[in-house]
Parts: sequence; C-alpha cells; structure tokens
Amino acid sequence: AAIQVSILGNIMDFGSGIAIDDPEEFGRMFDGLLAEGIGSDETDRLRELIEASDTVLYAFDNCGEDLLDRFLIREIRSMGKRVVGVVRGKPVLNDVSMEDALRAGMDRELDRIVTTGDFAIGFPREFTDPGFIEEYAKAGVMICKGMANYESLSDRSLPVPTAFLLRAKCAPVAASLNVPVGTNTVRIKRAV
Repeated sequence: AAIQVSILGNIMDFGSGIAIDDPEEFGRMFDGLLAEGIGSDETDRLRELIEASDTVLYAFDNCGEDLLDRFLIREIRSMGKRVVGVVRGKPVLNDVSMEDALRAGMDRELDRIVTTGDFAIGFPREFTDPGFIEEYAKAGVMICKGMANYESLSDRSLPVPTAFLLRAKCAPVAASLNVPVGTNTVRIKRAV
C-alpha cells in the first residue's frame, strides 16, 4: 500500500495543468484514486531489489508528494535498510529542493539527503554532486518518483537498478511505458 500511496502523491503536480493541483480536491478523490490500483506493476521485483540492498536511493519529485513518500521510506527503513533522499541541486519548478526537504522534516525520515548537483528537471546528463556520486556507488536500487526523473534516466545505461514510480500524465510518457494515459506505474530498469 505504501508504494501505491507514493504513486498517488505523483498526481499532485501543482501548476502543470495535467494533474490535480488542489490539495483539498486530492483529499476528496483519494479513496477513488487508491481503488485504481497500479496498472503497470513491477512491485514484486522492486521488493526483491529492496530486500537485497543495504542502501536505497530515493529521488523525490514534487513538493507536497514528498509527504506521502515518507510512508514508503518508513517501510523501507523498517526493513533495516539505509535510505538516502535525492533532491534537486537548485530550485526548479515545484520539485523538492534541499530547503524544501529540510522544511518538511525529511532529514528525520532519511539517513542522508544529497542533491542531483545541478539546475535540471530530473537528473542532469552527467552526475556531478560528490555526495550523490558517493551514495550512488553504494546503492542496491534507486527509486525515482515522477515523469521528469523517468524522462531523464529511462534511456540511459545505469549501473544500478532503477525503479520508476509515477502516474503517466501525458501521451509521450504513456507511450514509452506502453500504458494508457493516467496509469499508475511501477517500472524497473535493469542495471547495465
């Protein structure tokens, strides 16, 4: 359930015009959204990857949805896993920055918080932040929330298995995932 709640948080994309941008509306719709389930579901494989990992990287997406991410983070930490949060290197759109994460108390939920290192939607083409590079080398799996993380990483060869948790909110992303628009998705990219 924590994975599904985390994905539902991805529906809150304030100002995008393609998602729910009113927190009160989200609250009223929550039960119905939860009943949708996960349409493209590799949750079992994600659980296996988490169980086999000592360190899990957790790349946030939008402000607000990080509050729902904490349920999944708590579940992972209850398994004895070290969880490192990844936020944007500089404020961009409504994505979680270091300041946002600290204000939301995520430093008390995570073992460490690092940044992507740059001003970029999703991940920059080259990983530059020394803290991120250090933690990435230790990670057994990286969980990435949202379409921007998916779009910036899905076509790359990555040495760490990467789990994308998102709602396919536009036709190009839905087509690349081979799902209908609006599908809640857990997709695993195998390590290369």
